[in-house]
Amino acid sequence: MRKLILLSVGLVLAALVATLGWRLSPRGEPLPVPRPEPVDLPALPPVTATRPDVAVSFELRLHARIPGAERGTPLEGTARFALTNPRTGEPLRGVRPLGWLNRRAHGQAAPDEATCKERIQTYLGGFLAAQADANLNSYLFLTLNHDQTLSVIDPQISLDRTKLQNLVSLGGEPADWALPPDRKALFLSIPVHGTVSVVDLRRFVVVRDVHVGKSPGRLAVSPDGRTVWVANEGDGTVSVIDTASYQVLRTLEVGGGEHAFAFSDGGRTAWVSSSDGEELVAVDVSSLEETGRVKVGPGVGSIDYSAVARALYAVQVRTHEALVVDTTRREVARRIPLAPSPDLLRFDNSGRWAFVLYPRGDRVDVLDAASSQLAHTLTGFSQPDQLLFTSAYAYVRNTEDARVSLIELASLARAGKPSIAQVAMGQKKPSESRGLGRAPPFAAMPEGNSAIIAGTADRALFLYSEGMMAPRGSLLNYGREPKAVLVLDRSLHEVEPGVFTAEAVVRDNGPYDVYFLLDNPRTVACLEWDVREVPEDVSAAGKRPLALTPEFNPSTPLPPGVSTALRFRLSPLPDAKDPRPVRAEEVRVLMFRPPSGRWLQRPTPRRVEEELFEVEVSPSEPGQYQLLVGVEGRGAPFGVLPHFTLSVQPTLAARPSSEAPQ
Repeated sequence: MRKLILLSVGLVLAALVATLGWRLSPRGEPLPVPRPEPVDLPALPPVTATRPDVAVSFELRLHARIPGAERGTPLEGTARFALTNPRTGEPLRGVRPLGWLNRRAHGQAAPDEATCKERIQTYLGGFLAAQADANLNSYLFLTLNHDQTLSVIDPQISLDRTKLQNLVSLGGEPADWALPPDRKALFLSIPVHGTVSVVDLRRFVVVRDVHVGKSPGRLAVSPDGRTVWVANEGDGTVSVIDTASYQVLRTLEVGGGEHAFAFSDGGRTAWVSSSDGEELVAVDVSSLEETGRVKVGPGVGSIDYSAVARALYAVQVRTHEALVVDTTRREVARRIPLAPSPDLLRFDNSGRWAFVLYPRGDRVDVLDAASSQLAHTLTGFSQPDQLLFTSAYAYVRNTEDARVSLIELASLARAGKPSIAQVAMGQKKPSESRGLGRAPPFAAMPEGNSAIIAGTADRALFLYSEGMMAPRGSLLNYGREPKAVLVLDRSLHEVEPGVFTAEAVVRDNGPYDVYFLLDNPRTVACLEWDVREVPEDVSAAGKRPLALTPEFNPSTPLPPGVSTALRFRLSPLPDAKDPRPVRAEEVRVLMFRPPSGRWLQRPTPRRVEEELFEVEVSPSEPGQYQLLVGVEGRGAPFGVLPHFTLSVQPTLAARPSSEAPQ
C-alpha cells in the first residue's frame, strides 16, 4: 500500500511538472522549462545551380511556430547551402561562401547574370539604403567599455561617421563575460551587485539580473552550452546558471579566493581551482554533483585541459610550478618548474602547446603536452597578460607596449628559436587606460586568419590580417575605452563537409532571390526560393507591429544648416504582441545621406504626447537624405517601418509644413 501511495504521489507531481511547465533542478527545486526548440516545417526540394567549378544547392528550412507564440511575428529559419565539385561530386570543404536573400518586388523579373553580379557588389558595399532582407554573412563587434556600457558595432555598414548600432547600459562594472555557442544571450558578472546580467543579443537589452554569490568574477561556459559557471570570489562558492531559463541550478562550495575553470572528458567533467583552497574540485556537468578532489596545495591559479595529453594543467603560483594532473587517477602526475610569478596558462587549439604568461615580467613559457616538459622560454615581451589563438598564431598582449606579439605555432615544433612578430596596435600602451580587466581584448574574425583587437587606451578597435606588419584598418569606439571585444558571428558556418548554414528571418510570402558568392573558386550564382509557409497574419499587416505616421510633409524641402523639428506618430497595431504605448527611450531615429552615409545624425526622440514624438534634425548641406525610424524591442528594427526621403535645398527660407500630407 505504501508503494502504491508513493507511486500515486509521484504521478501527481509529474502531472504538475508537465502542466505548469516546470522541471526539477539537481536539488529538487522547480525551475521554468524553456520554450521547446522549434521544429522545421516540411521542407521543399532544394534549388540548384551548376557552374564549371561549383554546384550549388540551396534550401530554406523554416521553423514551425512554437505553441503559444505571439501572432504577427516573423518566422525564423535556417538557410542551407550544399557545395560540391560538379565533376567528382565531392563536397567543397573549408571555403567561405557568402549569401543574401531578398524579396522580389511584385511583377519584377528574376535577375540575369549581370544584374546578379551588380546586386552582390551593392551588398558587399554595405550601403544602409540597399540592404538585403536577410544577410547570411553578418557579424557584429561587442565591446566591454570602461563606463559600464556594452557597445554593439556593425563593421559591415558603410557609414563614415558611426557604425554604432546599440549601446547597452549595464548598471555596474563587469568583471568578465561569456557567450554560449547559440549566441542568443551574453552573460556578464557584476561584482558590486552580486549578479550576472543577461543581455538578449536580438534586442540588445538586459533581460535578467541573476543573483549569485558575493563578488562574482570569472565566467565559463560548459562545452555543451547549457550552463554558465560563475566564480563567486567573495564567499568561496561557484554558481551554475542554466543558459535557457537563466536560473541558478546549483551553488557549490569550492574554496576561497579567485577561481578558474576547465572541462575534461569531452565536457562531461568541470574542474574548479581556488587560489586560497588546497584542492582542485571535479564536478559532473550533467548532475552537478561533486565527483572528487585533487590535493594541490594553496596558490593554484589558472588551469586548462589538454585532450592530447588527457591531463589537466594548473599553475601553482606559490611554488612556481606547472602541475600536470591525471584526471583519471585524480592525482598530480608531474611538476614542471617555472619562473617566479607565473599567471595565465592556456592551450592552443591543437591541445599540444600550453602557454604560460608572466604579467610582471618579460617572458612567455611554452610547455609541450606531448612530453610534459618545458619546450621554449621566450623573452622580449613587456608584461604580457592575455592570449588569443588562431590556427596559425598565438597573439600575446603586452601591457607596457602598444605592440601585440604574434608567435607562429608551426615554428614551435621546429628546431631553433620560434618565430615571433611584433605588430603595433595603436599609439598608446594598454597600461595607460583606466583598467584592463580579465576578459580577452581580442577575438578571432570569422575567416579564421585575422583578428579584431581592442586598443584600450587608444579608444579604438584594430582589424589585423595575419601576414601584415600593421593593422589593415581601425574602428572608433566613440570615446569609450574598449576593455574587451567579442565577435557576434551570424555568418554561414560549415556544419558538415560542404554544407554551410546560417539563421535567416522572412516576413513575407512570395519569391526570394538568393544571391551566392564564392571567392575561391570564383563563383557567382542567383537562385529563386518561393516562401509559402508564412501564415497570412505574418505576411499581411502583422509584419509591421507598429504604424508609423508622419506629422510633417516629407515632400517639403528642409533648409541646410538649420535645426528643424519633425514629428511622427508610432501606434501599436491591433495584433501587436506588445499593445502598450511606445516609450521615447525605445525609439531610434537615423538620418543620413545615401549612398555612403558620409553625413549621419542619430537625433534623440522626445515624447510630445502619447504616440507622438519629435526629433530635431540639422542637415549640413543640400541633397537627398533618408530618415529611418526603428523600435527594435517591438520587432521593428531599421528597415521594417516606412522610411522617408527628404530633400534639402539652399534657397528655402521657411520650415516644412507641420501638416500631414493630403
